[in-house]
Amino acid sequence: MTPQSSNIEFSQDHINKVFLALTSTDEELTKHFDKYIFEEYDDDFPNRLDYLDIAEIARFLIAKIQTGQTGFFQKFFTQVEVILSKCDSYVGEFIVIGLFESIQNNCGHKGIDYYQGFNKWLNPVSKQKWDDLIDGWEGKGWREKITNS
Repeated sequence: MTPQSSNIEFSQDHINKVFLALTSTDEELTKHFDKYIFEEYDDDFPNRLDYLDIAEIARFLIAKIQTGQTGFFQKFFTQVEVILSKCDSYVGEFIVIGLFESIQNNCGHKGIDYYQGFNKWLNPVSKQKWDDLIDGWEGKGWREKITNS
């Protein structure tokens, strides 16, 4: 789903708005991310590496899954859905390649089910892009395995 250009609220030129929208969903995430940005960049904000920064958010989410602290996930992934519904193509790819792929990769390394484990939080657009990303790496055979299990 590509939003109409008049509907775009999240764009490459204003990428920090994406980070603010995501991190504002949880006070601890906000504090964690602010600390990360300060420690990583100090005063060198113009040279931020957005994909590394969004991977930090993914690592935070994985840590929360491991400790069972997922209470804010519905709010977080609802915000992801809003972003995907109101973004330019750069931000859409950024969410999929930066956030979703980082989450899936980290889950794979930590034995967390990324095939179905996020279904309760993913909304329609997010779910489609999430599954398409898995298809891109693994083909569609995983879907049949899930259906038959």
